[in-house]
Amino acid sequence: MDREEKILDYLENNSGKGINQIIEDLGLSKKTKKKTRKLLQKLEEEGKITEVKGGGYTVEKSELLKGKVKIIKNKFAFVDGDEESVFIPPRKINGAMTDDIVLVKIDEEKSSGDKKEGEIVQILERGKQTIIGIFEEHEQFGFVYAMGNSLQDIYVNRRNFNRAKNNELVVVEIYSWGDKDKKPEGKIIKKLGNPYDSDTRLEALILEKGYTEDFSSEIKKELAVIKNKKEEVSKKRIDLTDLDFITIDGEDAKDLDDAVYLEKMEDGNYKLMVSIADVSYYVKKNSLLDEEAQKRGNSVYLVDRVIPMLPRELSNGLCSLNQGEKKYTFTAEIKLDKTGKILSEKTYKSEIKTVERMTYKNVNRILDKDSEMLERYQEIVGMLENMEELAQLIRAKRIERGAINFDMPETKVILNEAKKVKEIKLRERGEAEKIIEDFMILANEVVAEKLFWMEIPSVYRIHEVPTKEDIEKLNMTLGKFGYKIHDTEIIHPGKYQKILKQAENTETELLIRKVMLRSLQQAKYAVENLGHFGLASNYYTHFTSPIRRYSDLLVHRILGEAIGKYPNYKKLIKIKEELKEVTNHISQTERKAMKTEEESIKIKVIEYMSDKIGEVYDGIVSGIIKNGIFIMLSNQVECFFDIKNSPKFYTFDEKNYKMLEKNSNKVYNLGENVKIIITKVDILNLKIDVAFYEGENNGENYSK
Repeated sequence: MDREEKILDYLENNSGKGINQIIEDLGLSKKTKKKTRKLLQKLEEEGKITEVKGGGYTVEKSELLKGKVKIIKNKFAFVDGDEESVFIPPRKINGAMTDDIVLVKIDEEKSSGDKKEGEIVQILERGKQTIIGIFEEHEQFGFVYAMGNSLQDIYVNRRNFNRAKNNELVVVEIYSWGDKDKKPEGKIIKKLGNPYDSDTRLEALILEKGYTEDFSSEIKKELAVIKNKKEEVSKKRIDLTDLDFITIDGEDAKDLDDAVYLEKMEDGNYKLMVSIADVSYYVKKNSLLDEEAQKRGNSVYLVDRVIPMLPRELSNGLCSLNQGEKKYTFTAEIKLDKTGKILSEKTYKSEIKTVERMTYKNVNRILDKDSEMLERYQEIVGMLENMEELAQLIRAKRIERGAINFDMPETKVILNEAKKVKEIKLRERGEAEKIIEDFMILANEVVAEKLFWMEIPSVYRIHEVPTKEDIEKLNMTLGKFGYKIHDTEIIHPGKYQKILKQAENTETELLIRKVMLRSLQQAKYAVENLGHFGLASNYYTHFTSPIRRYSDLLVHRILGEAIGKYPNYKKLIKIKEELKEVTNHISQTERKAMKTEEESIKIKVIEYMSDKIGEVYDGIVSGIIKNGIFIMLSNQVECFFDIKNSPKFYTFDEKNYKMLEKNSNKVYNLGENVKIIITKVDILNLKIDVAFYEGENNGENYSK
């Protein structure tokens, strides 16, 4: 029996004993006190024992979950473990804050199935030392009320005000976490400004999420060496600079990491080349640049700026496939027949020189036979027309095998020079956007399958099959619109595709798409290849965007090794272990980036809507909960009708997912078209309140 087992066995029968008593009773040397304390801390972190009042320890009888805290709207929390998420009601958060690592005791009585509820019993590690919030000044002290990541306010002594003004948004550094009877204490270290100003809120968002556009001086020194490095073309790098490669991107894109070339052969077959910036040539494994890129995980595309994964000298310069410049790339060369079936493929290091920096807008104009564009780009018109032809064949094959095409509308926020919203519109998605998407998906699939059959540990982009329970929940909602996924024992993406087809061109089409999308699991990165449900693909990875995604950079490195010297068994095991940790990390950074991007858009949209109070809009009921109704406007702005603010009496029919207004027996259903009036825009909580519009003098309109 080792020392750990001895301690656990001892505490099983001697609950509440402290370290000195443990050492004495187990006959351990007093010299081992330091080691014993470390072992007790380890057992505590693993949830095997718990420290009790008075400094003693007890064996934890119930299973504890270790995870990270996420406070939601300063009201409640979730703790996310490796495999599950636990709901924490406000009274059981016990001083924890967003990003803290904690132990949670599951409340079995209040948990059922995959819905878990629990209490935070121990804070193992504080995630942040700073909190962003609104400062409230009193004579000799003040409080900082955290925005979104804590249920506690922070006490600030007057000497720590740092000239902050009342109601100003500030950053407070916590130096004492307090306890059940005492508030946390801190000092204000930065003043951000007016909390109602969108630019101030964006700065706060960036700080809160731990992002920065800057790179350390050490990384800048490493970058200077790379910039001055004389490039020597390897004999193994194939020269493709005589081919008419083009890039096709958005008008404002600066990090161009993919270029395409297509040749239609005399026999009617196609030779497609997808060449991707060879970032791995510049960013070497274990370099400072590499460590920082891994830490960031991906670039973050906020509403008004990009926070790059790599310094702009690389992302927009050395690595970017800018027109007329020779660039190092990794090429996937794919030959396809007249039906779009793959005949052969190969991948290799290459060098290219793009002949045109095309935009989606101009390519769409060419494909629409715009005479000005046809004349301007006459040298590549034929290739673009062949690209459209091939992309449609590839797309048809993907749909034929069951791939789901949600084609969700995306909101595009146009800012003016003052960074205020000029316009909110839906992002256009023409044939040019689809061509690039089709070619990139194909390249990703080809690379993934190649690495799989080479039996080399790699990074896969997986999208797991929804569970039977997920499908049954989805059917409850779909049934209200007359749809159903049959035979839930065998789930195939084609079943999703069939319902989306049935809902096409109906009033509820967009809502059905959203409901079905939400029922699916989130795609993530993994070492095991589990396929991609949404794409109906057996092999999928991310290979095509190494400038902005660390996953793709890893795949480039792995592929580079695979086509060079095949790793030995010992190295393969090491690679697999390293990748497991990295894939978990980059899956988390991706989710964090997506939520931050959405919130940045919301901040600007809420500010834009702040002067629209009293205006009437058409909308659609997009969600119903017991407290009210979510309504999506035609410009994709989401609003909320809170029944507590209405003079009328409403009841929620949870079983049938409806809201009933008692006086008139009016029933509100999902997908229903409604007319609303904006009653309140809450910039602090990023919320738009509405009422149902029933005429100029209707009492519902402006209920306070």
